Amino acid sequence: MLFLPTGAGKTRVTVEAIVQAFLEDGLVGPVLWIAQSEELCEQAVQTWSAVWRELADFRTLTIGRLWASNTVSDFESDLSVIVATDAKLEKLVDKFEYKWLADATAVIVDEAHVAGDSPRYTQIFRWLGVDGRSADKPLLGLSATTFKNRSEGRTKSLVARFGHKRLNVLGDDPYGTLQGMGVLARVRYDELQGADVRLSPQELEDAESWSRLSPTVMDRVGNDEDRAIRIVEHIKDLDPEWPVLVFTSSVFSAQVLAALLQAQGISAASVSGKTRRQERRRVIQEFKDGKIRVLANCDVLTQGFDAPGVRALYIARPTLSPNAYIQMVGRGLRGPLNGGEAECLIVNLKDTFSNFSGNLDFTEFDGLWENTEAATK
Repeated sequence: MLFLPTGAGKTRVTVEAIVQAFLEDGLVGPVLWIAQSEELCEQAVQTWSAVWRELADFRTLTIGRLWASNTVSDFESDLSVIVATDAKLEKLVDKFEYKWLADATAVIVDEAHVAGDSPRYTQIFRWLGVDGRSADKPLLGLSATTFKNRSEGRTKSLVARFGHKRLNVLGDDPYGTLQGMGVLARVRYDELQGADVRLSPQELEDAESWSRLSPTVMDRVGNDEDRAIRIVEHIKDLDPEWPVLVFTSSVFSAQVLAALLQAQGISAASVSGKTRRQERRRVIQEFKDGKIRVLANCDVLTQGFDAPGVRALYIARPTLSPNAYIQMVGRGLRGPLNGGEAECLIVNLKDTFSNFSGNLDFTEFDGLWENTEAATK
């Protein structure tokens, strides 16, 4: 498992390493790259294309897109990469026409913390021959969170998936190291008063047993009018040129926040899992292009979303999950050497039931990994 903080460029680092293996170490394809969404897959494809153009010689790298209704056949090329969603691979397991893909020479899993105790990944890894029963090909996971929230059992499953080996070349303070290099942005931190929500017995049980806040809790948080107004007023006081990303607790609260900002003359929009994919892509692109200043989103931009120009990021989605919190904060951490800004303002909404606000420490399971720095030598 390769550990790099969110915003450090895990995809770019890994692609460059594999390209060098193709060019200098005699690696042959196909290499299989697995991600969990079409957006993540397309980002990987674009990174492969860009890096190959920058580093490669006259030869051609063949890239296959394997998701949704797409199909690929054996390219019969030593320089080939297949980028696939895990959902698509699950449907192709044991199909004769994809036996060649099961023989991929290397397997890379993006956002690999999802693979820990997943039956889907158990099936896929067994098909690919990287389930621990054989060691005839490398398996590499990429993640900023090499643990599963605060569950020792689920973290042990994740650790076992990747041979108990974690590649960490940044020492005890990876964020500080990368901030000093300019790869990650410096963080300026602020807090706003959040909602005061009383949990029902069932909601309390969910929070204590599963480290999650139920949709009913999230809806009540999002419906707090004073909380929404505090967010709007805080955004109004920022530099009017700053792009702002807000993580909200519900679809409705994202829509309301965008409407309130628009009423104040601030260009804003909202996206969520319910937004049609084409519309979502259009809105996200307009945000990246600076046509929309504030983007409020619910549950769709926590992983793999790149908007390096973000100057302020609001965590208005309460969470008891360190994985989710780190993923959200990471959307604003790209530094000047990574296409981003020197500093990002992180604003936490301090809701009274939240026991994770502002805490990025999570080290109690580090002992499960055998750390190695071999890649630096």
